[in-house]
Amino acid sequence: MDPLSLAASIAGLVSLGDIVFKYALRYCKSVKDAPKEVNDLLNEIKDLTLLLHNLSMVAYGHGLQTQTNPQNPATAHKPHHLHECQQLLNQLEDGLSKFEQKSGLDKVQSRLKWPFTTSVTKEMLQAIGRHKQTINIALGADSLTKLQICLSRQDETLKEIQELKVEVRKIQDIETKITLNQKRREVLSTFSKTNPRLEFDNNKELRYPMTALWLTEGREFAEWLSTDEARIWCSGIPGAGKSVIAAAIIDVCLQRLLTSPNTAVCYFFCTYRNPETVLPCNILSALCYQLALQHESAYEILEAYHEELHPPNQLPGQLKVRRLIKVLHEMCEIFDRVYLIVDGLDECGDNTREAVDSLSKVSLEAAKKNINMALLSRDELLIREKIKQNFHWIEIEAHTEDVQLYVATEVDRLIHEKELRLKDFSLKDEIITELVKGAKGM
Repeated sequence: MDPLSLAASIAGLVSLGDIVFKYALRYCKSVKDAPKEVNDLLNEIKDLTLLLHNLSMVAYGHGLQTQTNPQNPATAHKPHHLHECQQLLNQLEDGLSKFEQKSGLDKVQSRLKWPFTTSVTKEMLQAIGRHKQTINIALGADSLTKLQICLSRQDETLKEIQELKVEVRKIQDIETKITLNQKRREVLSTFSKTNPRLEFDNNKELRYPMTALWLTEGREFAEWLSTDEARIWCSGIPGAGKSVIAAAIIDVCLQRLLTSPNTAVCYFFCTYRNPETVLPCNILSALCYQLALQHESAYEILEAYHEELHPPNQLPGQLKVRRLIKVLHEMCEIFDRVYLIVDGLDECGDNTREAVDSLSKVSLEAAKKNINMALLSRDELLIREKIKQNFHWIEIEAHTEDVQLYVATEVDRLIHEKELRLKDFSLKDEIITELVKGAKGM
């Protein structure tokens, strides 16, 4: 990830804070005798936005230093506190924008109708206070790594980890836990016609620091992670960032391997750019291959199937979807839990029906009920009819948080680099708002 991307994301939050502040200011000017807590909130939003601006400058400086000094690489801590700050600003913008859309007469008639209850407003004031405190601490960080830790929950968990003397590290991909020799490599090569690692790495690189946190930090995803046999289907239009979200889901699952040693993760990316990735046999065999790497007993099951396909003195057999499903079930039973993620089912073309059917059977027909599956695709009728009854449906288009932050970040960058020149800076807010509306989740 680009070390400067954190600074860019914070700059996007500054733009969002500007919008919210202007909405709140116009409300206070339009409504006489606005409640005291509303005026307090206005001042707190202003202070928060100024602190965020200072933080973006500090992050930019640390990012430049990291770029020029490869001995101090950036880490991949999630900026949880920034995400919570973004959620709060989004909540404020959503409520205040409804007031903004009213006519002058409507505003007069509803002058007492502040869009939030007194208790919610007080909670917002307290939340902003916490964010300001966190940012003030982060402003004192003397490196990008320390800044990232301040903005994540890592600083809270590090104490617990140190007490338990557990090694802290980040899992980048599925780790090989079996001994490999020439024979085993030959066996595994039968089931590895395509390697999803490249797509995973590419989509991780496309992520901004706060991308997909609306999903991975949400209640629905937490339930999927912790509930036996949970299934989710994330759908979105082309360009909605489904593959980037898939990479985020995979990354979270990989990190759970640190604390759940008998858990496995396997994933796949179907893409029209590579015809080999849209074949159901290749999808299932790649999942088998990944599971085999993670446990000796799982490998032995796959080796037995390989021997079945290669009887002595006979021509080798062909991989079969139904048999691969059975092998997958046997391999999954070795583990306490298996996270299985497949992206791009809509890109399978004529193979879509078989791909969806086979993956559904992998989950629904498993005897141990320990497979947690996440599928991502466009919302196509064939796919929806096949899986919506048994999968919890999450529509990506309904969540504009990533788009809004990206647009705000890019507009701020264009203005800073003088590629976008505005005579009236109030147009900046309108540009961001209209672009987010027009994007429709893209």
